[in-house]
This record gives sequence, structure tokens and C-alpha cells, in this order.
Amino acid sequence: MQSNPAASTLFSRRRSRAKQHSGVPDWVWGAGLGVIVIFFVGAFFVVGEITGGGTGGTCDEPLAPLDGVEISAEAFAGEDDALTRVISMLNLGDRPGAEATFFGPVHAFTHNVDPPLRERDEDAAKVLCEAVTEMETSFSTNAQSATIAAQIDLVRTLLRDAAETLGYTRPG
Repeated sequence: MQSNPAASTLFSRRRSRAKQHSGVPDWVWGAGLGVIVIFFVGAFFVVGEITGGGTGGTCDEPLAPLDGVEISAEAFAGEDDALTRVISMLNLGDRPGAEATFFGPVHAFTHNVDPPLRERDEDAAKVLCEAVTEMETSFSTNAQSATIAAQIDLVRTLLRDAAETLGYTRPG
């Protein structure tokens, strides 16, 4: 009987030793990697808060005024009507039309009302700023139209309050 070199290689001790597992189960390696990822994500947020990053810091200063819109009782009433149209467009499924209507004089007004409102009521100005920033972000993402409509309704209410704070007649 002749020796078969291939058969002796397939069943060698070296090959059987290579198949042995290390002493650490796979789930321990997975858990360790998970802890490392969680650590780095947490560190990212902690460093962001320490350095003033994140969305909360953007409204500590007034929104930059945009050209072409002045603040008046008529402007507040026009803004209220325009925001009502934007909400209606969103509810009818015309997101491009709503976006085009918002990002014009309507958007400029939300920026221009911030500085005078901040002089009278800084907290109200910050709340308005945060609502406008959130709405702008929603328009630039795939947020649902109903979500954006609710955000615009909040901005409209905050602008009505701002009109009163600035001494104008409350629109709507």
C-alpha cells in the first residue's frame, strides 16, 4: 500500500491546530468594539458641547438680516398670510411651491424680525430663531410635509406674538 501525501496533509496535526479557536468568544470581541464606538460617539458630543458646537449655540446671536424686507404692521400681516399659503401648499402636496414661497421675502422677514425682537424680549427671539432654524433644516432634508407644516404653524404663532411684543397689531 502506497502512502498518499494529499491524505496525510488533510488530516495533519498542524491543520487541526489551526482550526482551534482562541480563548475569547466572538461576542466578547463584538461587545468590545461596540463599547469603543459608543465611547467615540459620546466623546464627539461632549467635545461639541464644550466647544460651543451643536444646534443650541446658533441662536445665541441674532439671525443675520436679509435685504428687502422692513418690519411694520403691514409686513407682519403679509407674513401671516404668506405662511398660511405655505402651510396650505404643503397640505395639498405642493412641496416645491411651498419651498419657493417660503424662501423669498417670507424667509427674509423671519431673519429681519430677530434683532428688534431680541432687543425687547431675548428669550422670545431665541425661541423664534430655533423654530426658524429647525424649519429651514426640515426643508433641506426629507422631512414629511406635515412635519414642516406644523413647524411653520409654530413660526407663524411666534411671529404673531412678536408683532405684539414690538407694539404692532397681532395678525391673524
